[in-house]
Amino acid sequence: MQRSEEELRAGVREREAGQVNVKKSVRTEREVVRVPKRREEVVIERVPVDGEAREASTATVTDIGEDELVVQVFEEEVVVSKRIVLKEEIRIRKRVAWDEETVEVDLRKEEVEIDDQSARGGPQGPLAQERR
Repeated sequence: MQRSEEELRAGVREREAGQVNVKKSVRTEREVVRVPKRREEVVIERVPVDGEAREASTATVTDIGEDELVVQVFEEEVVVSKRIVLKEEIRIRKRVAWDEETVEVDLRKEEVEIDDQSARGGPQGPLAQERR
């Protein structure tokens, strides 16, 4: 006859515990910026002059008539440009963390009872009621 008992061996095995999702999305924000700009304006000024036109210039009688003068005016317009600027780098790493878990396990042990009914030792003999 053999007597056996369970012994506890505790170890670990790896299993998936979940996952972490890292997702990038785009959010649009409106930004208001004031930009100073320049523009030209035409100013018309009338200055009274005394005297005849011929005296004031080399104009003749045939020079009187319709005339048109075109003055170009310029202005600045706002030009908006965008550029992509790197602001931060996201680094994703895994590290190992250690925990300790307490586990309670019931272990079975075989016990042997000896009932010596022989006349050699009687119930009080050396082999009686030995338990392990």
